[in-house]
Amino acid sequence: MEHIEMMEKLREKANISYEEARAALEQTNWDLLDAMVLLEKEGKVNDERTARKASYSTKNEKKEKDSYASYDIPRDTVGVGDLFSRFFKFLGKIIGKGNQNYLNITKNGELMFGIPITIFVILVLIFAGIPFVLLIVGLFFGYEYSVSGPELGRDEVNNVMNKASEVADSIKEEFKDSAATKKQEKEARKEAEAGEDA
Repeated sequence: MEHIEMMEKLREKANISYEEARAALEQTNWDLLDAMVLLEKEGKVNDERTARKASYSTKNEKKEKDSYASYDIPRDTVGVGDLFSRFFKFLGKIIGKGNQNYLNITKNGELMFGIPITIFVILVLIFAGIPFVLLIVGLFFGYEYSVSGPELGRDEVNNVMNKASEVADSIKEEFKDSAATKKQEKEARKEAEAGEDA
């Protein structure tokens, strides 16, 4: 829904000007439901029940009393549709933020490629965590990871990834040292056995 349509809808529900509608929507990050709640708190939204009673004749009032619409339903009652709407709005915001932030994969200081966080999470969900295993294995082959973007591209996140690279490097060095030591011991044993045979 475009901003102009949102302002129109807000003006239909509340007795306000375009400027007030725009200000309320901007204040609530263009969330129509939050803007309505804000205007209700400010007392700018007409009470629908009093407006409905004022516009009906006595015949309509009797008909209204007999219908389901006349029951007083609390305004703070949230329906299933509202919950789904809020959930999908929240999910949309998360996906939008994930699309703006990238997982960057580098080797020897050169960027190999970057993948949006949203795509990475989808891959993790589809392939049951295999991408995480591949990232860990990649650490031992000299790949480094960082995150860039407005939400996650912070030093704290990248420092954690740098520490993971350092730990992988130290484990790799320990493994190499251990392998070299075993190789030297094996060669020493062979030389000792060759010396005993002679």
